[in-house]
This record gives sequence, structure tokens and C-alpha cells, in this order.
Amino acid sequence: MNAEAAMPGGGGAGQDAVAGEIVRFRRVTRRFGARMALLDASCSLGAGVVGLVGPNGAGKTTWLRLAAGLIQPTTGEVRWRGDLPRRHPDLDNRIALCADRDALPPDASAWQLLRDHLRIAGLSAAAAGERAEASLHRLGLQDRMERPLGQLSRGQRQRVKLALTFALPADLYLLDEPQNALDPVWRLEVAALVRAARDAGALVVVSSHILEEVEAIADRLVVLYRSRIVAMGPKDAVRLQLGRAGVALRVEASDVRALGRALIGHPAVLRLEVSEGALRVAGDDLSAIQRGLAAAVLTSGVRVSAVETEGDDLTSVFRALGQEVR
Repeated sequence: MNAEAAMPGGGGAGQDAVAGEIVRFRRVTRRFGARMALLDASCSLGAGVVGLVGPNGAGKTTWLRLAAGLIQPTTGEVRWRGDLPRRHPDLDNRIALCADRDALPPDASAWQLLRDHLRIAGLSAAAAGERAEASLHRLGLQDRMERPLGQLSRGQRQRVKLALTFALPADLYLLDEPQNALDPVWRLEVAALVRAARDAGALVVVSSHILEEVEAIADRLVVLYRSRIVAMGPKDAVRLQLGRAGVALRVEASDVRALGRALIGHPAVLRLEVSEGALRVAGDDLSAIQRGLAAAVLTSGVRVSAVETEGDDLTSVFRALGQEVR
């Protein structure tokens, strides 16, 4: 499935650049030798917060590296801010990547690293030092600024990476699993940084394999599965694109297959699935599903031991995705 233009600021693969577009993928495929990392991906994204979600190995990191211009497509093209190539001078310091991989130099201090980063970006020595200190202070590292990075905890090093990412204003922020190793307090601060960047007119792409992490901060979703973009748009639109039910019941019973057979053909039931000893009954009307289940229990004579409701959250959408493209 090739997902196209289901977002505000989106454009099709064959379309010209649209107003407000910050990054565009046009039929991008990326291979690493014989391994397919991303296949025929097209999307056009404007300002806002986009959750890039999918299971491990789905192609999220490859998408982010392509969006950062660190690697080139095998086929297709990536363009920024209309139709600019990555090395255009108008893009200098306008794309910020927080990579999942920790490659911080162990002997440098956090303050030295940020100051040097800002000096390279063109700030004066005094301005770079002041901004480095302020960025680290916001992320609670004021007492760790002078310590070698190799002596910091994993969570502290993650905050240093985020301080580097948000130290300068950018048009495009790319965050690969940014909440790794962070406690709840600093996860809230990351969300605040993301919202501030969005409010300033930037596009922030937040990658995660944990849907709950992006649910609270993302306006829209790009969903990757098996190296393809399989859905994109607001949460409800994603569910609609996947053609999936909005609600489901998970039923544990003495004979789930007999119960499933009794539910076949019921107009409220859109999908039946037996998994891990339970029956999952999906549809778009919870009350109608419950009535159908009650009738099926009477018809089949099975004993029901537990019923759980699954519903309007991204975890349900992600579970649906796995079934849709399997």
C-alpha cells in the first residue's frame, strides 16, 4: 500500500510542492545490500507533530536518516521546504536529528559539546556558551555540565542529546525514540519542547515503537510496517484507512472456537480472531457487539469467564495494522 497525502500539508507523489511543506518523500526506496529498509514511500509533511510509529525493524530509523539527508534513496527523491535539495544553503542548521544511537564522545563535557556545536553553527563564543548552559539547565543538567559524558548515566546522556537537538531553532526536528531511558518528569519536559517547536512553526517527527509514547503529543501519524508506509493521518483517519474496527471485545471462554462460529455472519461483527486462547470480536458498534455476543453465548452454550473491552486508542490501531497487512 502506498500512503499519500492524508495529512494537512500533504501532497501526492506526482504533485508539485505545496505551500507549507517542510519535507517530502516521493516514491522513496532504500536498500542496504539485499535488505529492503524502505519501499516506495511517499508523503508530504508540513508543520506540526507527527508520530512515526511501527514495530522494531519497520523502517523508522531509515526514514529519519533519509529525512535528515544523512543517506540517499536507492530510488525516488526527498526534498525539503518546497523543492530544495539537502545541501542547499537555506537548509543549513534547519534540520535537527536526535538519533537513537548514543555516539557522544566520552571524554568531552556536555557544556563543551554543546558550545562547540553552537560555535560551528555560527554563534559567537559568548553566545554559544550562554545558550549551551541554558539548554542544559532546562533539561536538569546544570550540575553535570562539566563532567565527562562517559561518567553520566544513560538517562542523563539522553538529555544531553535532546539539549543538542533543541539548542537551535529548526524547521525540522527528527527524534528517534527520544524518551528512551527518561523518567516520567523528563518525558514531560520533552513533550513541552516538542510542543514549543510545533508552536514556532516547525515539523517535529517523533519515532517510537511504543504507541502510547506518541499518543499524547502527536497530531498525526505515519505508520510503517514491513518497510512500507501503510497508513497516515489523524488517529481516526488511520483507523479508517486500515479499514478496521474502532472497538473490540476480548473474550475468554470454555470453547472460543465454538463461540466464534456462533458469531459468524452477525451484522455487527467485522472481524473474528482467536489468539492466545481468547476470541477477539471487532466491530464499530460496541453495544451491537455485546448484544451479538450475548446471543452467541446462549446459542453455543459455552461458558464465558472474562470479557475485556478494547477501544479508541492507538494500541488498538496498531494491533489492527498487524492484521491488516499480514
